[in-house]
Amino acid sequence: MIRMLCAALLLLLSGASVARAQNAETPSAAMPAPTESGPPAAAPEPAPGSRPVASAGELAEDTPLQRAADLSYGVAARLRWVTVPAWMLNLFTKKNMPLSSWGTGISFFRRKANFDLVVSATYQNMSPPDGNWLGKNHDAMTDTDFIQFKGLALWGVDVSFVWHTMFNEWFGMHYGAGIGIGIVAGDILRTSNNPAACNEDNAGDIRVCNPVGSTPVGSSLRLSPQSLTPGPDNPNDPHRFADPNVPPVLPIVNLVIGVDFRLPQVRGWEATIEGGFYDAFFLGGGVGYTF
Repeated sequence: MIRMLCAALLLLLSGASVARAQNAETPSAAMPAPTESGPPAAAPEPAPGSRPVASAGELAEDTPLQRAADLSYGVAARLRWVTVPAWMLNLFTKKNMPLSSWGTGISFFRRKANFDLVVSATYQNMSPPDGNWLGKNHDAMTDTDFIQFKGLALWGVDVSFVWHTMFNEWFGMHYGAGIGIGIVAGDILRTSNNPAACNEDNAGDIRVCNPVGSTPVGSSLRLSPQSLTPGPDNPNDPHRFADPNVPPVLPIVNLVIGVDFRLPQVRGWEATIEGGFYDAFFLGGGVGYTF
């Protein structure tokens, strides 16, 4: 009897051990299956010959800034006839020598639609012929001077504002104004004339009204050696001297109006004919190129 009970107990213990082993090998339905650990999956390789897709930020950085369709820049050169006529000089003098000379310059401009902002560098010859000058309300006998202009010129820089009106694709007009500063170069040489030879009627005639000891030569005079030596100048003992009242710097007033010619088939090129005032009246033309 006792043997039978021991055998039964051994069988029960063996069955319990087998059940525990099976339960340990089978995962619990309540517990989730563990995931495998490891590095993240790599992005798929692009197909051969395809271009990588750039982000919006990268596209914005790589795209160059575009100039507005109506914005351009340019350079122009010009040549002018320059004059200060007698009627203008007669406002301040009784006898004078009108100016008929020339000027040139180069300009750089920024064009937005039909408006130009222009910066120019210029040269203007301001030397009239030699001759007699007499100021307003002055005595012709004692105050008439023989004046020579030696290299008198105006070197200028100015800023101008110019508008364009085009009538068709090749012809139009422009108009504008500006201000600047000019450096005066050269000298004005003065010599007093002989008071015994000058009067109101002949003050402008250098063949009659001239310094003591001078000799008329063509349209000018040959001064005596004595007149060319340094010394105080007076009508009876003339000595040529440089006028100390010539200003070293002058303001520039620029007024311009003219016509434009453009070549529709040749992009960028244009020509102008213009007139106006640039501390003297002028008439001239120029060529320019926009890019």
